[in-house]
Amino acid sequence: MRWLFLAIVCALWACVRPAPTPLVTPPPSYAGPIIDTHFHLEPGYGGPSLQETLRGLDEIRARGGVATAGLIVIAQQGDLEFTRSENDRAVELARASGGRFFAFGSVHPMDGDAALAELERIAALGVRGLKLHPNTQQFDVAAPEVERVVQRAAELGLAILFDAYSPFDPGQTGKLVKLALAHPSARFILAHMGGPRFFDMAVFGLLNAHPKAFQRNVWLELSAVSHMVAGSPSLTEQLRHTCRFVGVDRVLFGSDYPALTPEQAVADVHALGFDASEERLIFHDNAAALFGLPSSPPNPSSPLMRESAAGHAR
Repeated sequence: MRWLFLAIVCALWACVRPAPTPLVTPPPSYAGPIIDTHFHLEPGYGGPSLQETLRGLDEIRARGGVATAGLIVIAQQGDLEFTRSENDRAVELARASGGRFFAFGSVHPMDGDAALAELERIAALGVRGLKLHPNTQQFDVAAPEVERVVQRAAELGLAILFDAYSPFDPGQTGKLVKLALAHPSARFILAHMGGPRFFDMAVFGLLNAHPKAFQRNVWLELSAVSHMVAGSPSLTEQLRHTCRFVGVDRVLFGSDYPALTPEQAVADVHALGFDASEERLIFHDNAAALFGLPSSPPNPSSPLMRESAAGHAR
C-alpha cells in the first residue's frame, strides 16, 4: 500500500506541476564588426600560394564574425633571416587581404642594433604594431635592450603588444608599469591581461588619478583570460570590475588564435556581462581608434564577409 500511495502522489504531481521554463541563451548585446588584435600567423602555416594561405585564414576569421584581425609573428634571437621572412609574410598577407588583416611585426630585443634596423624596415612596410613575447623570446622586460626597442617603436608610431603573463616572473607587471611611465608616448597592449593575476592590472586604474605621470598609454587585451574565467560568476565579476576600473575604453578583444578560435573567444567575451556600449568599445571601437582602422568592415561584398554576416543574423 505504501508504494501505491507514493505512485499516486507522483502521478498527481506530474499533472499539476508547472512545465519547466526552457533555458534561453540571451542574444549577444553587440553584433557589429569585430577586430581581433591577437591572431597568430604560425611559422609554416599556409598553402602553396599566398591566396590559398589567405583563404584559409579568412575562413577561420569569418567563422568567428571577425571583420579584421591583426596577424602576429614572433622573431627568434640571432636568426635575422627568419625574422625578416616572417615579417614580410605578415605584411604580404595583410596587403593582399584588402583590409581584412593588418600586420604586427616582431624583432628580438637582444639582437641590438639589428633589431632596431629591422624595426625601421617593417615600420616603412606599413606594420601597425610590434609583437614582443618575454616568455617565448626569453628576455626580461626590465632589460635595457627592451627599453631601446620600446623607445624606437614609439618614435615610429607602432603600438607594442606584449605578452603580459609570465609564470616565471611574478614582478613582470611592475616592470611593465615602469616602461609605461618612462615612455609616455609609447602605446602598450598587454595581452592576456596578466592571466591568473589579472587583478594586478587594476594598478593602471589607480594611476588614472595621476594624469601628469600616467598618460593612459596602456590597453588591456582579453585573450585567454576571458576563457579562463568563463563559467565562474565570481571571477567573471572580478574581471569585469577590473576592466571598468581601468576604463573600458582601454580594453581590446583578442582571440590568441590558434590557442583559441575567434568563435570561442568571442563567446567568452560575451559571457563577461558587459553592456552593449561596452562591448562595442571592446570588440571594435577601441582597436579601430588605436590602429587607425576604418569604422566599417572591409570589403563587405566579399563572400566570406557575407557568410559571416548571415551567420550573425541567424
